[in-house]
Amino acid sequence: MLGPPVTPEQVETVRPYMHPERCVAAYDGSSDGRPVGSAGSFPTEVTVPGGKVASGAVTAVGVLPTHRRQGHLTRLMQTQLADIVERDEPLAILVAAEYPIYGRFGYGPATEACAIRIDTSVPGMWRDRPTGSTELVDNDVFTKTLLELYERARHDVVGHMSYEDSRWKVHTGELEWPDGRAEDRRKATKVVWRDDSGVVGGVVSYTVKDRWVDNRPQSELREELLVTASPDAQREVVRYLSSVDWIASVHLGTRAVDDPVPLWLHDGRAAVMYDRSDHVWARVLDVPAALSARNYAADGRLVLEIDDPMGFANGRFALEGGPSGSLCAPSRDEPDLVLSASALGAAYLGGLSWARLAAAHWVTEARPGALERASTMFTTPRAPWCAMTF
Repeated sequence: MLGPPVTPEQVETVRPYMHPERCVAAYDGSSDGRPVGSAGSFPTEVTVPGGKVASGAVTAVGVLPTHRRQGHLTRLMQTQLADIVERDEPLAILVAAEYPIYGRFGYGPATEACAIRIDTSVPGMWRDRPTGSTELVDNDVFTKTLLELYERARHDVVGHMSYEDSRWKVHTGELEWPDGRAEDRRKATKVVWRDDSGVVGGVVSYTVKDRWVDNRPQSELREELLVTASPDAQREVVRYLSSVDWIASVHLGTRAVDDPVPLWLHDGRAAVMYDRSDHVWARVLDVPAALSARNYAADGRLVLEIDDPMGFANGRFALEGGPSGSLCAPSRDEPDLVLSASALGAAYLGGLSWARLAAAHWVTEARPGALERASTMFTTPRAPWCAMTF
């Protein structure tokens, strides 16, 4: 990609986090079989309304600039998606480096994320009184607490995913990653927050860029990793970050687009939400399994006609679902909605309404009232969101 050739030492560093049996490569036609493209995935579970769905998390995708526009990526994607299907994973997910690439392979932007910048100079910022307690901890305690907390918290947030311990340990600095930041992650300040009964509700690690102007502190605090089990826990963790001495601004990355931080403050404009963009993209591969895995906000029936040139999700399917469960199966009934596989991926977690997708001509309403019914069924109380970038 953009970096220099990898060294043998770097290969050994990343080997524990890869699943070789899930990696595919493209080769040129030379006698030495030189690799020119790659795609990998790892197994995960994605939280959906009312449950979870087994998924392949796609990563490490790229083709050398000398071999672009030769069909390598298309063949990699076709092979990889077929492999995920063979593993009985109804869904594939990824974080797209570039927006235009993955729609043609049936992915749709399923969640969004943003960053938040908090001006800590505003006096009396917080509406509510503080609760619980915070503790500075070492790397070992932080890593153990993080693993336990995230496993508890991920089941309550639509869009969150299971995450392997080895990958978490890269984020905490316990394990190496060849990006040159392992030492920074190890040295980051690490904090655990407990509620008034002593139960762990949040963890955060952060770094500080020390800066002084006219002999006054204007330092910048950047969150490196933030996991909480409840809105109250998040509020208290962010309160702590904003109270650190010498800090003029706090920066939170990869947050939900409906994050409540501004509403916790007397002056909500002190928290600026910026850099909003698509985040996790979803690709439905087994339509009956994926749509039956989640619940729906209201009872209803929809017949979806899906166009999937790659063949995985192509066909007509009847979905009957509601708050207590759902069932989806192939159908010969006339369709209510006609859409592409990428539109289904975008709508699957409830992040994009069907009416919005129709306004963009991603979905066609074949039966009056179907758009409103679909939007009502698929909606979620909070915007779907994934805390991780992989």
